[in-house]
Amino acid sequence: ARYLTRQDNPLVWRSIVNRLWLWTFGAPLVSSPNDFGRGGMQPTHPELLDYLAARLRDDPRQSLKSIVRLMVLSRAYRRSSHMDPEMARRDAGNAYLWRAHRRRLTAEEFRDSLLAVSGVLDRKMGGPSFHDFVIEKPQHSPHYEYHLHDPADPKSHRRSVYRFVVRSQPQPLLTTLDCADPSISTPRRDESTTALQALAAWNNPLVEFAAAKLGARIAKQSKSPDEQIDWACQLVLGRGASPLEQEVLKQHFHDNGPASLARVLFNMNAFVYLD
Repeated sequence: ARYLTRQDNPLVWRSIVNRLWLWTFGAPLVSSPNDFGRGGMQPTHPELLDYLAARLRDDPRQSLKSIVRLMVLSRAYRRSSHMDPEMARRDAGNAYLWRAHRRRLTAEEFRDSLLAVSGVLDRKMGGPSFHDFVIEKPQHSPHYEYHLHDPADPKSHRRSVYRFVVRSQPQPLLTTLDCADPSISTPRRDESTTALQALAAWNNPLVEFAAAKLGARIAKQSKSPDEQIDWACQLVLGRGASPLEQEVLKQHFHDNGPASLARVLFNMNAFVYLD
């Protein structure tokens, strides 16, 4: 431990800030976060990597939060995600950060956002983990049955960081949404696009439960459908509905009710909960 954290050993500090950059920006400065050796990739911004590493190393508190604050207040982080054809021709992979990286919610963020917008998220910190499965045959070879879990159980309405992880049997919804395999080291999440993800985001029991809860909240907001839709969009999307969205969502709301409207909002590309 002393060898790794020596002042004259830059490797650990570079590795830490590279992961912080990855989690903050959606793409790392060194695209092989688990390999800074000869088999690893070269940094796109070596001076920036060294500056952040030295700043973290020399901070008396060695505060990760202070580095994240520095990143999110930078011009690079606050850039628009707008596509510039000329810049895209020069740097299609956006390695040099001429625009903001667009990313979707991770599996855990999606789950937590469902609970948050439905109004049931338990924000209590600390304590034992929760189970989102039922254990069968615990005497010899336990079976972890996720499909038997009741999503309405308030004990499971905590943030995903408190979820009990079964390494040998991943959670189906989170796995479908590209959650990392808990049995191996995964420095960077895969991002796939499959039909199963669309089906899970519409039909999963947790989605059904959250949609019913959010639908009840929408119904209580106002007697005006326009105001109810705009409130729901502000909550779920972080913005109001556009005129076209307002028209389409209002018709869907009229035909199918508030719970179905909630499901539609969960499946929009802009779904993001601003906590």
